[in-house]
Amino acid sequence: MRKWAAWALAGCLWAGTVAADEALDAWRAAVPAKLDALRTVREKAEFRMEMAIGGMKSVQVMEMEFLFRRPDALVAKGPFAELYVLGTNATTYQKMMQNEYRRETAEDGLSAFMADFQAEPLMLQADKKLLLQADAGERAEILDDLLGEEGARRLPDEELDGRTCEVLVARMDSMFKTSWVKIWVDAETGLLRRIESVPAPDGAPAEETEKDEPDIARALRDVKIVFAVLEQQVNEPIPDEAFAFVPPEGATEDVVTPEEEQAEEIAETDREIQKAAGLDRFELSGQAAPDFELPLLAGGTFKLSEQKGKVVVIDFWATWCGPCVRALPEMKKLAEAYAENPDVVVVGFSTDEEKNRDQVEKLVAKNKLAYPIGLGPADAKDAFKVGGIPCIVVVGQDGVVQGRRVGFSPKLEKDLKRAVDALLAGETLESAAPYTAEELKVLEDGVCPKCGKRHGACSSRSRETKLDEKAFKQRWSRAVQSGDAPRSTRMGMERIVSAIPPRTFLRLDGAKAVVVDAATGEIARTVSLPADLCATNEQGNVPELVLVRTPAGEALVGYQEYYTVTKKGTSTSFRNRKAELFGMQLPDGEPWRKKLDDNDSLRGFYVVPLSATEDLLVAATWSDLRFLDAAGATVLKQNLDYQTQATFALDAAGQPVLYLVGKKIELYDLVWPPAAPSAEPAAPDAEAPAAE
Repeated sequence: MRKWAAWALAGCLWAGTVAADEALDAWRAAVPAKLDALRTVREKAEFRMEMAIGGMKSVQVMEMEFLFRRPDALVAKGPFAELYVLGTNATTYQKMMQNEYRRETAEDGLSAFMADFQAEPLMLQADKKLLLQADAGERAEILDDLLGEEGARRLPDEELDGRTCEVLVARMDSMFKTSWVKIWVDAETGLLRRIESVPAPDGAPAEETEKDEPDIARALRDVKIVFAVLEQQVNEPIPDEAFAFVPPEGATEDVVTPEEEQAEEIAETDREIQKAAGLDRFELSGQAAPDFELPLLAGGTFKLSEQKGKVVVIDFWATWCGPCVRALPEMKKLAEAYAENPDVVVVGFSTDEEKNRDQVEKLVAKNKLAYPIGLGPADAKDAFKVGGIPCIVVVGQDGVVQGRRVGFSPKLEKDLKRAVDALLAGETLESAAPYTAEELKVLEDGVCPKCGKRHGACSSRSRETKLDEKAFKQRWSRAVQSGDAPRSTRMGMERIVSAIPPRTFLRLDGAKAVVVDAATGEIARTVSLPADLCATNEQGNVPELVLVRTPAGEALVGYQEYYTVTKKGTSTSFRNRKAELFGMQLPDGEPWRKKLDDNDSLRGFYVVPLSATEDLLVAATWSDLRFLDAAGATVLKQNLDYQTQATFALDAAGQPVLYLVGKKIELYDLVWPPAAPSAEPAAPDAEAPAAE
C-alpha cells in the first residue's frame, strides 16, 4: 500500500518521552476507557498557522474531516490526501498533487490500511491514533508524544464551546525550535477540542538554544499554531454510504502492476522490521561491514576491524546539516548510556572537509560530545552507501551490518538503544536479514528498499509532465540528472518564474490603481476602481493586481483571499472564507468577479508579454498551470508535477519560450492562442542548442 506524507509542519506536534506526574498519570489512565466507549465519531477541524512575513501577517489553514464507526469503517480527509475504509476494502486518494486514487483490499481490514497511511488529521490528532489503536504499549507511546519531553502539567478544567474540557500544557519540539502548547480535551469523550501554541508557563524548563538553523528558528519564533475542532458528534448513526469513495471529475485510477505489488510487499516487510527493531534494512544488511580507518579529532585513529566483539554505532553527519546537529544530543545520550559497557562503541563520522575542522571541533565542544569523533575520507561514506544524513549504521559483535537509521527523530536514542540491547542479549535483528535474490531483482532497477518505489518518488510513482501540444511545441529536451537523482523540492510561490521583463507594475492608492512603467519607473497613468475591487481583507492585505494587454484592449485582473476573523479572549483567529479572481476591461468595462474553490487557490500570478500588443496571464496552483483570459476564464489548464518549476523567457530571436525545470530541463515554444492538435507530435529541433 502507499504511504502518503502529511504536511511537514505536522511533525511540530510530536515530541519525546514525558516525565512522571501524578495528575498527568491519572489523566492518562482515564483516556483509553473514554475513547473505547465511542462507537462512532464525526468531526470537522482545522489546523492553522499564523506568522509575520515582511511585516505582513500570513495565515495558512488546513481543513480536515474524520469519520469513524466501529469496528472497521473510517474516512480521513485532509487538503492533500484522503482515506476511505469499509470492511476489507479501502481507497486512497491523492488529490492535491497527482489527483489519482487507488483501490485496495486487505483481510486485516482497518488495521492493515492504517499501518500504511497517515492522513493529515491522523498526524495532527493523537486522540484519533488512540481511538484506532488497542495495544496498551502503543497507546502509551502516543500519549507520551502528545505530552512532550518534560514539563507537561495539568491545569484547571475550562469550558470550551459549551463543553467541559480537561486542560494540559506540554512542550512541543520541532527541528528548529522548542515551544509550548495548551491542550483542551473533552472531559466526557476524551477527544481533543483544541491545541494552541502559548508562552512557556512559569517554572518551565529553559527553552533550547537554536543551534542548527538560527535564521529559520528566528523566523519561526513568533509562529502561532492552532488546532481547533469546528464540529464534533459522537455515538450517532453513520450509514455505509458515508464511507464510500466517489471519484471526483478528472481523477484517474492508479492501477498497481504485479511488480509494484511485489516491491510494496518488500517495503511493508521492511516497515515492520523498522517498527520492531528501530532499524531499517538496506543493501549492506547481513553483510560484513566494510573496514575503514578514521583519524580522530582528539588524536589517534579508529579502525572498525579492531572492534570485533563489540556493537558499533556509527553516526555519519555534517556541521551544515540541521537534522544532523539536532541528532547529536540523541547520540550523546546513547553514548552515555553505554559509557561503562566495554561491549558497545559509539563513534561519530563527520563528512565535512578538512577545511571545516574548526566548525566540527566547535560543534563537538558545544554539545560536550565525549565519544570518538573524527573527519574521514569520502570512500568510507561511499562504502556504507550513505546518501541522506544523519545516517546511523549499527554493526553487530560479529562485524555484520545490522541495519541503519536515516534522519532525525526525537525517539532516535530510544530506537537505537532498543536495537543495541537486543544485540547484547544475543538476539538476531530482523533488519540484519540480507535481501534475497528475488528481492534484489525487484530493487535493482532503482527501487528504494525503504519505500518500494523508484528513488526520488517515495510518495508516488515517478511520472513525467506531458504538456498539451495544443498550446506548446517541444523544441528540445534533455535530461540533466540521472534517473535516481533527488527531485526538485520547489513548491508554492516558486512554481513560476518569469525571465521576461514586465511592461508595467501596479500599486493601489486608495480607490485608484497606479500604473508604473517598468522600464522607466515613471507613473504612466492612474485608473479609478470600484471600491470593492481594491478593498483590503481582514489581514490588511491588498489585492494582487496586474495589467493585461489583449486583442480587445487592456484589462485589470486581480486576486484576493478573504478571511473570517474570530476573537476569543486575547486570541484572534483567521479562517479562509473564499478566494476570488476579479477584474474589469479598460477604460470603462463592467467589473466582474469569479469565486475560486479550494483547489484553485493560487500560488503564483504572472503576466508574460507575448508581443507588442498581447500578454499571457498565467496562474499556478499546487498541481497545475492555468492560462487565463482577461475575464478570468481558464483558457488552458495544464497539469504539472508539483516538483517542477515553470520559467518563461525569450529565446535568441526574441520569441517567448517556456522552460520546465524538474527532473529534466525541457524547452517549449509558446503557441498562443492554442492551436488545433497536430496529427503527429512535433519532432525535436536537431539544430537547437543543447541544455547546459
